[in-house]
Amino acid sequence: MNNCESEEIVEAVIIAISNLLPTKSRSLYDIAYNRFKKWCAEKNVQVYSENVLLAYFSENAKNYKSSTLWAQYSMVKSCLIVYNNIDISKFPQTDRIFEKNR
Repeated sequence: MNNCESEEIVEAVIIAISNLLPTKSRSLYDIAYNRFKKWCAEKNVQVYSENVLLAYFSENAKNYKSSTLWAQYSMVKSCLIVYNNIDISKFPQTDRIFEKNR
């Protein structure tokens, strides 16, 4: 937030953003997102690029069925939008692969 915004505005934005994830399954979203962040930390990733997402989900594809992988992608995608303001649906390769396998 910029310095011109009041504390009240900043607090309202934080509350609004936190409500963007589904209430009932928020913990599952956070688990998927934290698993992704842990993987990034292990790989010394500092920027969430399309190649990073492709590598992460390619590695996970070895251990998960496509339906589980799709759910993980969807949850990580939502969390990246909410927590990092990164819309990975704008990554053409990643989005195309998941749309094709949906």
